[in-house]
Amino acid sequence: MKKNKTIASVAAAAVVTSMSIFGAMALESNANGVINTDAQLKPAHRELKVSIDKDKVVKRSGRQFKLNAKTNDENYDVTYYSTDSKVASVSSNGTVRLQKKGKAKIIAECNGVTETCDIVVKKPKARAVASEGSSAQFKLNVNNMRNIESKIGHQTQHAYPQSTIMCSAYSFAYAYYQVTGILKPAGYFWSPGGCTWIGGTYHRYGSSGEMLNSIKSQIDSGKSCVGLLSTSSSPNHYVTFIGYTGSGTSLGDYTVLDPWDGSVRSGGSYGYCYIGYHVATINS
Repeated sequence: MKKNKTIASVAAAAVVTSMSIFGAMALESNANGVINTDAQLKPAHRELKVSIDKDKVVKRSGRQFKLNAKTNDENYDVTYYSTDSKVASVSSNGTVRLQKKGKAKIIAECNGVTETCDIVVKKPKARAVASEGSSAQFKLNVNNMRNIESKIGHQTQHAYPQSTIMCSAYSFAYAYYQVTGILKPAGYFWSPGGCTWIGGTYHRYGSSGEMLNSIKSQIDSGKSCVGLLSTSSSPNHYVTFIGYTGSGTSLGDYTVLDPWDGSVRSGGSYGYCYIGYHVATINS
């Protein structure tokens, strides 16, 4: 804060009043003109206030919005923090990101003064299901498969309680939509025992060569299919195979859509699953 300066010229004992943003300050000086800094100061009290544009927010996970906190004194900065960043995190500029179902508080703090916004994160709605009569077909390419993922969702959105083990259901939902044009949420293909492969067939092969040959034949006919691979964190993880280059005889030739986060990756970043060579194809 800027303070106003007052210069007093005194030759005798006097009391000089200085006006500033702190209010009137009495400056006492003695007969020699020396100002007594121990004189009682009486600054005007200014109460700091913080305001926030929302007192409660109810939204579904996977979204974000910005809280705009303000103070009545521009000399102070506002700091944001969350009581549970696993439910809702907040950046230094007040952008709130909803992470998963639950409740949290976003607090705007300024020099000890706080204001709070209650956050309620709800479970995402199940994706709408297209009519069984839908006949839309998709050419097999990266952009269309990303479009399919955007309609169905992916595991890290936690749309289902079992999301972390539903890779097979999400992968099959992607492939099913690409082949049939019928949109089904991942939960449609899931049961407590695992993926039910509704509308498809599950195959197990004796070698990686047989597995890739099956996948290649599906892609050659314009269809995606599901295969069982391994990652650094999971020994058995299902992904959707959507294309290949070259001869298609090695895993690195293939492009996959990963249901974990909806990313399109090279098959070369995976390994074959140690429990076998599995493929699920769509019956059409």
